[in-house]
Amino acid sequence: MFALKAESHPHVTILRFEGDMCLSDVAQLTKELEAHLFAPHIRELVLDLSTVGKVDTAGLGVLVSINTRGLGMRRRLVLLKPARHVVALLRQAEIEGFFPTFDSEEELKGYIPDAAD
Repeated sequence: MFALKAESHPHVTILRFEGDMCLSDVAQLTKELEAHLFAPHIRELVLDLSTVGKVDTAGLGVLVSINTRGLGMRRRLVLLKPARHVVALLRQAEIEGFFPTFDSEEELKGYIPDAAD
């Protein structure tokens, strides 16, 4: 089970993720991430994973799928402050560089100025 809290900015939505990202959540997570990433005028969807609980390969697969589809539409998924276990899973899956990843809000705002508005 998970919850997403959205913060809207020009061309960017920041989603604060709370809970687990597991097989049982795949359908709902996909639906919600798609709705945000493919909303009009959005170029980037920032997913704050600082408080994410358990993450399995199915949850990671959703992120890869959403980002791949987004890139085809000139949109992308950006990870913000991923928890250590998420970083370890990305490394284990050998996809660390697949997502732009930022360790702090300040670093994110330097890269995506619209996230600061």
